[in-house]
Amino acid sequence: MSLRPRVFVKIPLVGVECRLPVEIGLEMYAEKPVVLPFFTGHVARGLLLHFVRQVDPAASGLLHELNVSKPYSVTPLRFKSKGRTEDGYVLDPLLPCRVGFRFLKDEYSTFLLSFFQKQNSVLVFDTVFRIASLSVNCKSYEELEKEAEAADGFRLSFRSPTYFASLGSGYHWMFPDAVKVFSSLMRCWNLFSDGRRFGKEEYVAYREWLGKNVGVSEYELWTRLAVMRAKKATGFVGWVTYEMKDKESEWNKITCMLAKYAEYANIGGNKTGGFGVVRFLSKF
Repeated sequence: MSLRPRVFVKIPLVGVECRLPVEIGLEMYAEKPVVLPFFTGHVARGLLLHFVRQVDPAASGLLHELNVSKPYSVTPLRFKSKGRTEDGYVLDPLLPCRVGFRFLKDEYSTFLLSFFQKQNSVLVFDTVFRIASLSVNCKSYEELEKEAEAADGFRLSFRSPTYFASLGSGYHWMFPDAVKVFSSLMRCWNLFSDGRRFGKEEYVAYREWLGKNVGVSEYELWTRLAVMRAKKATGFVGWVTYEMKDKESEWNKITCMLAKYAEYANIGGNKTGGFGVVRFLSKF
């Protein structure tokens, strides 16, 4: 079976030069059953770096640079399994395998689009995957800010293991405390946004506001171990409902904006390895 990938594109602000968070989603089919690891976030990252390297090796090197904040995140591969071995799940080749690549600077997304203009298959381990469709979804930072509305609360669904670094400790923080979640998202926004940025005094004021006005009203969480070749890490998955006071405050709208931004940025540690994938739910 040889398919040219179908492309579904949703791109706002046509003709306007601005920096965009972008998500590129692939739907693909394996040519035969293949055993994939129990956690595939690092596989998704390897695919992304491979795609970029084929188009621009220098850009791939920048995305691979150590000890700097990366302008991308990925989702683990999502697929239906037809069995299980000691090494992982056996992918069912009759059903689609999906993966998402998120970019906080849209310039990097062009490398993937260039790659798939010439190629309609990828190699995962020893198996060829044919690309059935490719989707592109994005919003400008300005749109995310303008569309945000004050709310009494919302829910974040944590779709892949999530954790937060704990300075001075060998352990990770394993609960999505509002101050940790949204202050870290604000730092990420400041790094990559081409629009409004928040100064140090605003950041301090926001953390104080979070501590007084945003809390967890209900949650259902559990921990999951993710093994990545020789490395492993534990994170939490599940959902959390945040309750907010002070709807008249601008910080209320900004919190909703950052919660939506998390769908592009991921949350917590190892975001480039498929950790911290979330879904924002305004109604639940």
